[in-house]
Amino acid sequence: MTLDRQDRLILEALQEDATLPVTKIALRANLSDPSCWRRIRQLRDAGYIRRQVAILDPVKVNLSVTVITSVTLRDKSVSGQNTFEEFALVQEEVQECLLLSGGRDYQLKVIVPNIKAYEHFLTSVLLNLPIVESAESNFVLREAKQTTALPLRLADKCQN
Repeated sequence: MTLDRQDRLILEALQEDATLPVTKIALRANLSDPSCWRRIRQLRDAGYIRRQVAILDPVKVNLSVTVITSVTLRDKSVSGQNTFEEFALVQEEVQECLLLSGGRDYQLKVIVPNIKAYEHFLTSVLLNLPIVESAESNFVLREAKQTTALPLRLADKCQN
């Protein structure tokens, strides 16, 4: 499936607000309601739309500390990577786990209620893993930008 202009407009609208009624999305994409609904279903079935979720305010739900944790592994093999990624998948505190190039192996985005909770995660959980050689923590002081919307217009420029 290749995306056309209407598909991109639908995806942009859904990234902005996934609760928009099909009628409003159809207006933005200059489509009829049934045609728009059919395209949304096709985009979902083709994997363009992974899932639709509510994005919560972490402070309001008492998760006010965000830490970017850079991790170096002892075992840098594929097996070591798989072991670490399996660990990260089951940790509730870990919001993101990224394999990196460069000096560190992984970067984690960790969200916890307070510093004490992070200390426990770091010292009793993360650094207790035999596969972890070291970890460096950077506390987020302010979130200057946060988005989940992909820059679809940049993808358009690459195709031309």
